[in-house]
Amino acid sequence: MTSKSLQALNLRNLLKTGAFRFIDASTPWFYYTSGQVGPYYVQSISIEKDGTKYACAVKSLVALIKAEIGRFDVISGGETRDWDFSNPVAVSLKKPHAKMYKDGRLIGADVKGKTVLHVADLNNEGSSVRDYWRPIIAKNGGSLIAVVSFVDRMEEGVELFKKIGLPSFPVVPLDKPAWDLILTDGLISGGLHKQLIARMRDRRKWAVNALLANPEYFRRFYSADATRAKAEKIMRTYPEITERFRK
Repeated sequence: MTSKSLQALNLRNLLKTGAFRFIDASTPWFYYTSGQVGPYYVQSISIEKDGTKYACAVKSLVALIKAEIGRFDVISGGETRDWDFSNPVAVSLKKPHAKMYKDGRLIGADVKGKTVLHVADLNNEGSSVRDYWRPIIAKNGGSLIAVVSFVDRMEEGVELFKKIGLPSFPVVPLDKPAWDLILTDGLISGGLHKQLIARMRDRRKWAVNALLANPEYFRRFYSADATRAKAEKIMRTYPEITERFRK
């Protein structure tokens, strides 16, 4: 199958297993751990709700690796959601598997003197690879050669990997063709499609507009004890909204 076919098949499977939540009248934006806000939320491991679709995801990762990656010695995954994909991919390819923890531990395969391919569930900011997985592999004498992810939000993580010279390959890139596909399938409205494309073109502009257009939603988010710290992080991310919401 082509990369576009893999994208379409697995994107539809993700939607069928409830991996996505999109903005609506009651939820005008979603909070991301980066402090940003956006028009959708995706949980890649939702694919595991259906065994056949989960198997398809693993087979697609294997196909992508065979098509894009040359020789390598070890497959790695970081705690903990990466393991849901890295482990079965390693089994399928008959490769040693290294599990890494953010506290610096590496268990399983020995990576000393080895080339390592990292398999991830989701590429978002790319910070875990930069701050944890790549340094841990290097500390243990290995060399990280590329990252393959099941889903890629096509945002800061892509930009970061280019900056540090690390090749990355996704099965399901959440790019314009992805949003066009689910619009054509009738799974989202034309209005939502416009919002998704608008954010893709200018993430900051979309976020500031969404926050300022829904002040009461943000104030509730800020007032609740459970989300106060997140609201503060949003305000640090978008200082241009601070004056409006400090009043």
